[in-house]
Amino acid sequence: MTGKKSPRKPRPRITDQQISDMMRLRRQGESISAIARAIKCNRQTVRVYLKERQADVLADEVRKQQLTDELQRHLNDVTEFAVSFKSSVTAPRSPTEDRDASAVFELLLGKDLPRGLDWESRQARREQRQREHRNRMLLISLQEHTRGQGWWRAYEEWQEAWNMCRDALRELRGKADEVVENRINEKPSLKEEVERQSSKRGRDDTVRRIVSDMLSVVWGAATGSRPVEKFEFGEGEGRIVACFADGTFFPLGHRLIEVSVSPDMADLYKLAFKTLCQSFTDKSIPEMLHRMDEKIEIIDDALDPFILRPLLIRTRCSLCPV
Repeated sequence: MTGKKSPRKPRPRITDQQISDMMRLRRQGESISAIARAIKCNRQTVRVYLKERQADVLADEVRKQQLTDELQRHLNDVTEFAVSFKSSVTAPRSPTEDRDASAVFELLLGKDLPRGLDWESRQARREQRQREHRNRMLLISLQEHTRGQGWWRAYEEWQEAWNMCRDALRELRGKADEVVENRINEKPSLKEEVERQSSKRGRDDTVRRIVSDMLSVVWGAATGSRPVEKFEFGEGEGRIVACFADGTFFPLGHRLIEVSVSPDMADLYKLAFKTLCQSFTDKSIPEMLHRMDEKIEIIDDALDPFILRPLLIRTRCSLCPV
């Protein structure tokens, strides 16, 4: 009597959710037995479905690795941008600083496009635009990753202090022009000296050089705690020299044609220095510079890569790979 083969048992019905759970647990490194217990089916069923879906599992693993790599590159880019960003947040370094706070980042964000119609210029413009677009997107990413962090408030206060300082420095330069012009006009010997210089450079240029030198001395004395003891004629230099209390000196750029006017020129610098130092203080420039330094320190600490990196990893932005 020939025995009949028993019919093959139908494969247990498995839901799509169970299949997804199988694949997820397998990606997490779970064993076949552990997966079977978790989804309440036998091990053979798990093996069959995992074998059928092996290509999907591999594709998921590849995609997961690609996303991980992309996220790593993105976080590296944001971190590098943050370092460049904080290095751009500075305080004015001279009394001639006349930029708006936003203009401080022109180099970083790439506003100054190369000119010209030749191939090299066009290529340079394309690269500059790409760099500008990339950096602006990274700035948005940095803002989204650090939304709610206190350093953005410090950044806004730095901008405010920078612009106030810029306006005060403009007023100080106007005051310097007025003081120097008045003193020149009061002293016939100085006026003649300026006229002699003007035949070579022009009156405005000569006065501008005197004002620029005077402001440099005021800035150095006020921001570097270096009191000026006196102004005297340096015979070797042919110029008036500012002598600081620490023994150093600063030759002023205006070279005298007529040496006999050196006492009057030294008096001009002495009077202008005293007046402008007082104006420097009255306009609260030291306080604004100090305020900027405080905000810069906050920003510098907040954007330190060792502090920023964990924050970037825990948060997401619109440019993060999904």
